[in-house]
Amino acid sequence: MKFSVACNFDDALLDGLRGYPVYEIYGKLTADFFGGGRPSFYLPEVNRTALADYVRKTHEHGIAFNYLLNASAMGNTEFTREGQRNMEEILEWLDGIGVDSVTVANVYFLRLVKRRHPRLKVRISSHRFTDNARKVRFWVANGADYIVVSEVNIHRELKVLESMKKAAGDVELQLIVNNWCRQDCAIAGNHAVTLSNASQTGSKGFPLDYCSIVCNQLRIEEPVNYLRANWIRPEDLCHYEKLGFHNFKIVERNTPTRILLDRVKSYAARRHDGNLLDLVQNYSYPADKMGDKAADAYSVRRMLKYFIKPQAINLMKFTKVIDFGKTASVLYPRLGPNPVQIDNRALDGFFDRFLTKGCQDLDCEDCRYCHEWAEKTVRIDPDWKGRMEAIYKDLLEETDGGGFWEPYLKTAKDTVEDLAGRFLNRN
Repeated sequence: MKFSVACNFDDALLDGLRGYPVYEIYGKLTADFFGGGRPSFYLPEVNRTALADYVRKTHEHGIAFNYLLNASAMGNTEFTREGQRNMEEILEWLDGIGVDSVTVANVYFLRLVKRRHPRLKVRISSHRFTDNARKVRFWVANGADYIVVSEVNIHRELKVLESMKKAAGDVELQLIVNNWCRQDCAIAGNHAVTLSNASQTGSKGFPLDYCSIVCNQLRIEEPVNYLRANWIRPEDLCHYEKLGFHNFKIVERNTPTRILLDRVKSYAARRHDGNLLDLVQNYSYPADKMGDKAADAYSVRRMLKYFIKPQAINLMKFTKVIDFGKTASVLYPRLGPNPVQIDNRALDGFFDRFLTKGCQDLDCEDCRYCHEWAEKTVRIDPDWKGRMEAIYKDLLEETDGGGFWEPYLKTAKDTVEDLAGRFLNRN
C-alpha cells in the first residue's frame, strides 16, 4: 500500500504524514497558464516562491511532489507560439525546482513532456476517464509512467479492473479512494473542461460551479447517489490489493490538514468509524477542524477576489450565492453536525455483491441494490433538505434563465415592481 495525498501547502501536513505510507503529494499554483482539475477559488493561495519552497520541504520529508498540469482544454492556445512559450517556461521552472512528476489530461502534453523534459515522470489524469484495457494500452504505448483510473464509473467492476491491471504491465495504475462523483456521471467531461478554465491565468468567468450544483441537487433528490459513487471504503481496500492495486490517491486539495490526516489515518488502518462523508465530501468542513491555513480559503478577502465581479455578473443577485454558501457550507465552514449522515459501520457487507457482479450490464432502476442500502443508511436532516432544495432550484433558475447576467437596471426595476405589488396586495 502506498498513498498519493492532496497538498494544501500547510507545513503541518508534512509533519503529520510521518509514519504513514505516503510516497507523494500533489498540487499546483492557484492559477497558471495550463489550468487544472479544480477552480482557483477552491485552491490554497500559493505563488511560485511558496511552491518551490514547499517542494524542497516535501523532499526533506522523503516525499515526492507531483505537479498538476491536468487541464482538459486550453482553447487550442497550446498550439500557438505564445502557448508554446508559456508551456515551456512553466516546464523549465518545474524541472528546475525539482518537481518529480506531472499529471496531464492531454496526449499532446504527455508526448511533449516526455520529449522535452525526460527527467519528469508523467501521470495520466483521472479526467481522461481511463476505464478499460484498450485505453490503458494507448497511454502505455505513448509513454505514460502512471495512469489514474477513471473516477466516475469503474471502481466496482472488478473483472474490468483486473483486465486493466494486466494490460498496464509495469505501468502503475492508481485508484482514487475517496472521490464522490456520481456513478457514470453524464456531464463529467463537461465539468472537467469548466474546471480547467477556472484555474487558468486570467480566467474571467463567474466561478460558481454549475455542474457541481446540478449533481448536488441530484444527491438531495435521489440519496442513492451518495452510495453508488465510486468511493472505496478503507475496509474494502483489500479487495483491490488482491487484484494487484497498491497505489491509492486521497483527495481533496482544499481539505483542512486535520481532516486530510484523519483520512490518511483511516485508509492506512483500513477502518473508519463515523460518517462516510468525513472521508469523501469535498466541502462542509467543520469549523473546529479548519486551522489558520484552511480558514483563509473561506475569508471575505478570498470571496471578494474571486466572486465580486461587477462586470461579469449582476451583484444584486449575489445574496443567492451567499445563501447557498452558508446553508451548504461551501463558502463557509460548517457549524454543527453534518446534515447528511451515513454511518460507515452500517455499510459493512455493502461491497459483497460487487465481488461477483458489476453494474455495467444493468440498469440501476431495475437492480435497485444501492437504493435499498441507501434507504437503510443515508440520513438527511429534513429541514436542511427543504432549504437546499429551494436554494438549488433558485440558483439553477437564475443561471439557466440568465438572471445572474441581466442588467442592474432591469433587476432594480423588477425588484421595485415586486415590492410595490406586495404592498398593494397587503392593502
